[in-house]
Amino acid sequence: MFPAIIIGLIILGIEFITWIIANGLMIVVNCSEWIRSRKLTCCDMILTSLGISRFFLQRTIIINGTIFQLSQDMNEQCAMSRTMAVVWTFLNTLSLWFATWLSVFYCVKIANFSQPLFLCLKQRISGLMPQLLMGSFLVSLVTCLPSVNAIDRKYINNSMNNLSETTTGECQYKVDLSSSFFILSMLGYSSPFIIFMISSILLIISLWRHSKMMEKTTSSSRDTITKAHVRAIKGLVSFIFFYISYFMTLILAELFTNISPYLISLLAVIMGAYPSGHSVILILGNPKLKRVAVRAFPLLGAG
Repeated sequence: MFPAIIIGLIILGIEFITWIIANGLMIVVNCSEWIRSRKLTCCDMILTSLGISRFFLQRTIIINGTIFQLSQDMNEQCAMSRTMAVVWTFLNTLSLWFATWLSVFYCVKIANFSQPLFLCLKQRISGLMPQLLMGSFLVSLVTCLPSVNAIDRKYINNSMNNLSETTTGECQYKVDLSSSFFILSMLGYSSPFIIFMISSILLIISLWRHSKMMEKTTSSSRDTITKAHVRAIKGLVSFIFFYISYFMTLILAELFTNISPYLISLLAVIMGAYPSGHSVILILGNPKLKRVAVRAFPLLGAG
């Protein structure tokens, strides 16, 4: 079991580094463009919001770990860790919503359906997106508020040595899985997941249909367009895989609190793969971000 945990920590370290570089790249490139031109496209706005939310989500994880390493006061550890748990819940839900709206934006802009509602949404999505992003902020805030009282970290005295007069202890989670808290948590996680799945499936169907239509034409650009659609479908399928695995891991983490260190390591690796892997997919699928990434990391140009 011990070597497996070590391997898990190494993989987590790689995921964390990828997480920092990929999301940092999205933030720096888009913010630089905003400073230069004083405007951002709707897609760049979503990518920047997603990168910032994931950046602070990682900072929360690092700060929480640092507190446990440096602080000697167990009560201080428990209080700060409880705060970090609430902040993590908020940022995690927010990043899920931002990723979902990015999928919705791609679906509405790229997919071709003749339904009046879809056509109306295609015309208005760019104007609606700032309100959707702000609404996601408020929904995530409301979703995480019950966790303030639901997550109770207490200092537990494990043992007392009367001869040496020393005390050891640990800070443990005590999560109130009441019906109201659990329902709000599941709504916070499942609502963006359902919307994401619907938009992704619709986009894959549209791209697949268009690829099949292009195969029947004799246009010289047929092969190029078909290959582009196939790459887009592969990227979406990869993203769906990351999202589903992350969502299922979150559900398991909510339902089971007393689990083995080996399983904790496995769940952490799965959860870390989503924000890092998805960010890499987004960069490779965005020409502007990919150009910057290739200049910074030439090996990516071989992909």
